[in-house]
Amino acid sequence: MFKLIFTALFLSLTLQASVLFDKIENLIGEQNYKEHKNLIQFLFSQNPSKYTLSGEKLNYLNIIKELKQNGLLNLQLAEPKEILVEFYTSTDPVKSLKILNETLKSLGYYYYFTKHSSYDGDGSLKWVIKLKTEFMIDPQLFISELLKKESRIIEIKREENDTWIYKIDTNFANISESIFIDSNEIVKLQKPLRPYFISIKGGKVIKVMSTALNYWYPHIVFYDEHLNILNIVKEDKIFKRISLRIPDQTKYIKINDLYTLVNIKRGLSVIIKE
Repeated sequence: MFKLIFTALFLSLTLQASVLFDKIENLIGEQNYKEHKNLIQFLFSQNPSKYTLSGEKLNYLNIIKELKQNGLLNLQLAEPKEILVEFYTSTDPVKSLKILNETLKSLGYYYYFTKHSSYDGDGSLKWVIKLKTEFMIDPQLFISELLKKESRIIEIKREENDTWIYKIDTNFANISESIFIDSNEIVKLQKPLRPYFISIKGGKVIKVMSTALNYWYPHIVFYDEHLNILNIVKEDKIFKRISLRIPDQTKYIKINDLYTLVNIKRGLSVIIKE
């Protein structure tokens, strides 16, 4: 019995090691892997559990860190060129796309072209972007930013022509740019650089108060946790305050001006009532 257990454990560890080293070769390239094979095997054999999560799942953050610390992952291109990055998620395509956009912006990527975007009825999203750069997106920084949003990397794959593929679990993700407002709490929102995006937990009514010198034309959108739109309110006249019923299942609310953010440059105050 002990022999059978030992054999099963040995085979499992061997399989994990094979998956790990295959992935390292994919990330750094075949030639680079061959040149540094002995170093790679030494580094990643010391504590193999550090680089795996369970079964054949890999801990990409620790793998990338180790490769970068030892100069094994080169992210610089020979010259500025256009590269492709493919993202795949399996839940909440609208929310997932917003989270991916947030993450790219937090890394300083504001200018990129969407080459392809599609999702099916089951919620799976494929988003392909093209950007011109002399450095590939740093996967360590990208993973770290996703973790802040409760998103997890399932797989990273590097293909020819410097195309990178990321498969991401956003099932439990949150939108980091949202401002949480608790019930019966009055929150003063400062001058906006973009529409206000707030999150709530319960509540029946939202009251929004404008300052005396604003010229606010309310534009308010209610979303559920998957960013499906529940209701849209647009007013083509100036309001100093407005009270609206919060639709059931509301998780996020976007507060904007119908014409320009300049109209609310002095900020707004918000309260959620039970």
